[in-house]
Amino acid sequence: MNAVDWVSLADDETVVWQGQPRRRVVLQGVATGLVSAAVVAAVVWAALSAVGVSLAVSLAVTVPLAVVALAVPTAAVWLWRRTTHYLLTERALYHRTGVLSVTVTELSLRKVQNTAYEQGVLGTVFGHGTVTVDTAGSEGAELTLRAMNDPGSVQQRIAEQASRVRGDDADDVPGSVEQWQAVRSEARAIRTALGER
Repeated sequence: MNAVDWVSLADDETVVWQGQPRRRVVLQGVATGLVSAAVVAAVVWAALSAVGVSLAVSLAVTVPLAVVALAVPTAAVWLWRRTTHYLLTERALYHRTGVLSVTVTELSLRKVQNTAYEQGVLGTVFGHGTVTVDTAGSEGAELTLRAMNDPGSVQQRIAEQASRVRGDDADDVPGSVEQWQAVRSEARAIRTALGER
């Protein structure tokens, strides 16, 4: 895994997974921008034509406004995707977002109660969706990972790591089979001795 410079990890803390929203999410911004540009261009052109402004002036006003209407949503989604990062270690899930004002959230895996993922129709077809992480004592999702590629595997990875941290795995039972058989034999001996009295 790549080293990350936006979070301070403990010396013995290793990165299990890192990711960010899928690249194709920028296409949604482009699509929104194209619709916005078409609407702005149509409204401005109609308004200027109604007033009787010349073709040159109409173009000089309409084109820059349409370009801005295209650029703003595209740039906003691109910037959101570029500055949103997720990092999973064996102890915590980290979320970083922001450009000028950066916010880094640490979510201890011990507190994670539930994880889920959701895919709409397009998400199912194109393999993307949203992963939610709920913690004890929170109302609603504590952390939402949006526009993730293969959200099922991301959700499973977070759930498995949280389960390990909480000690939910059956494989984490302390002691060997022989030690537990000795405990059982001792408990039977005590029960037998108490039953004879």
